Amino acid sequence: MFSSEYRRQEAAVRKAVSAWVSENGYERPLPTVTDIAADIGVPEAQLNRFIRSWYDKGVLSWRKELRIEEAKRLLLSLPDVPVSEIGRLVGIEDKSNFRKQFTELVRMSPRAWREEHGL
Repeated sequence: MFSSEYRRQEAAVRKAVSAWVSENGYERPLPTVTDIAADIGVPEAQLNRFIRSWYDKGVLSWRKELRIEEAKRLLLSLPDVPVSEIGRLVGIEDKSNFRKQFTELVRMSPRAWREEHGL
């Protein structure tokens, strides 16, 4: 169904995306799709196409979910760190914006999520 060239490109983009996430996925507060595509060296349209096919969502939604998943991990592993600092650690500087994004995806506030998990 897919050509070998398509599969090669997909594998290369997947590897680049994984490296981007592990190296600096949270470093900048709000990288745009253009920034991410430039960082990994692929055209923006190609990045969008692959992310949509892998995750059934756009790049920005995917990136937001990555940040919130990392925030959940940090909320548990750093129980003495204030919630607002966890937001900054995942690249969301504004504490009300962090709370809003977290609540939108998790259906509870970061503080409530942390408390629900025994911390």
